[in-house]
Amino acid sequence: MSELFARRTLRASSLVAMTLFGMMLVSFGTQRQALAQGTNMSADDARQYQDCLKLARLQPEDGFESAIAWRDMGGGEPAKHCVAVALIALEKYEEAATRLDALADESTSPQQVVAGLLAQAGQSWMMAGNLEFAWRDQSRALEMVKNDPTLWVDRAMVLGMAGQYWDSIDDLNNALDLDPDNVEALIYRGTAWRMLETYDLAMTDIQRALELSPNNIQALFERANLHRIAENNDLARQDYLTVIENSNGTPVADAARANIEKMDVQTGSE
Repeated sequence: MSELFARRTLRASSLVAMTLFGMMLVSFGTQRQALAQGTNMSADDARQYQDCLKLARLQPEDGFESAIAWRDMGGGEPAKHCVAVALIALEKYEEAATRLDALADESTSPQQVVAGLLAQAGQSWMMAGNLEFAWRDQSRALEMVKNDPTLWVDRAMVLGMAGQYWDSIDDLNNALDLDPDNVEALIYRGTAWRMLETYDLAMTDIQRALELSPNNIQALFERANLHRIAENNDLARQDYLTVIENSNGTPVADAARANIEKMDVQTGSE
């Protein structure tokens, strides 16, 4: 496993990594930032924790300094976690992942909370381009909590980025067994099927995702890719243009624009 990850390491902040396996942005969901859930945190501490997280996300430099000060005053696990969240916002992914790993190892919180810390560490390692460490942490999280579909989706993304599409599909199947209407899982499984050139199953998953979330940019981009492969260029262009119109300035919009240009070049050379 480690040898394959070493060969396949990609920088998740790059356009290639974001678009190849259907990724636009890594989502650090609120469940990853909720140490207050399942702990005995007081109301005042919970409020300070939420305020710290908000500042860390919106003004990360100030948030980092505030979290460090809170930690040094005895803020404990919530303050240490807030430090890591600020580092993520500052795009210091490796340092954030290292801190999250250490926090998970020393945490006295319930397993659900520790699994969330490991999952966020895994996402941070992925953004740092270290897929092996990402897979390691996500696997540790799944050993603790097997009934969270988000954890299966997280690991599936890393497996897909490493080119292990069948293993990725296995994880996505587990996610969909737990949550049949999980849009992210459907999109990533559709992308994995596309990479395996199983286009009918890919389109089935993407169409189902769009039934559940008609304006989902990621699903529209993936459907455009499938239309392009099938040489349905008009339908591909329509979806690519919708992606550009609704997410202009993002990596996925740039990828959509580049794909339209490729189609135009191919059409012009015929």
